[in-house]
Amino acid sequence: MQFKDVPEIQTQRLSLRVLNTNDVVITFALRSNVEVIKYIEREPLSFAEAENKTQEIVKYIENNQSISWTIKFTAENKKIGSICLWNFSKDKMTAEIGYDLLPKYHNKGIMNEALKSVLQFGFNNLKLKTIEAFTSKYNQGSVALLEKNNFVLDAKRKDEGFPDNVVFSLKR
Repeated sequence: MQFKDVPEIQTQRLSLRVLNTNDVVITFALRSNVEVIKYIEREPLSFAEAENKTQEIVKYIENNQSISWTIKFTAENKKIGSICLWNFSKDKMTAEIGYDLLPKYHNKGIMNEALKSVLQFGFNNLKLKTIEAFTSKYNQGSVALLEKNNFVLDAKRKDEGFPDNVVFSLKR
C-alpha cells in the first residue's frame, strides 16, 4: 500500500485526507498555536518553518515512512486538525499515533471520531498489532481520549528525554 494513494476516510462529520503540500496553513495554525503545543516540548513554528515541516511530512508519506491526514468537517470543507501514524517498527507491526486539533474544536468528540477511524485503518488496512501513544501526563484531554478508546497505560515505559510523557498502547 502506498500511503500517498490512501483514499479519504469518511466519518459521520469528518473527512480525513492524506496531507499534501496544500496543507501548509493548517500545519502552521496547529504548530504555531501555544494552546495546541502546550504539552509538546517544541517551539511554535513560523510560517516558513511550517512550509518546510509540511514538505518534510509529505516526503515521509511518499516514502511510506508515515501517514498523516488533515482533519476537516465534510460539510464545511474546513481544516481543523491532523492525525498520523508514524514511528513504525521495523517489522511494521507497531506504529505510534499522533494528533492535534485547533482549540476551538476541543471537547466536541471530533478527535474521538477521527481516532476511531484511524485505529480501524491501522489495524484493518495496515495489519498493525499495536498502536502506541505518547502524551503528557498533564494533558487530561489526551489521556481521557486514549482511555476512552481502550488504550492501556504502560507505567514501566518511559519516553526518553520527555519525563512528563506517559506511554499508552492498544493491541489488536
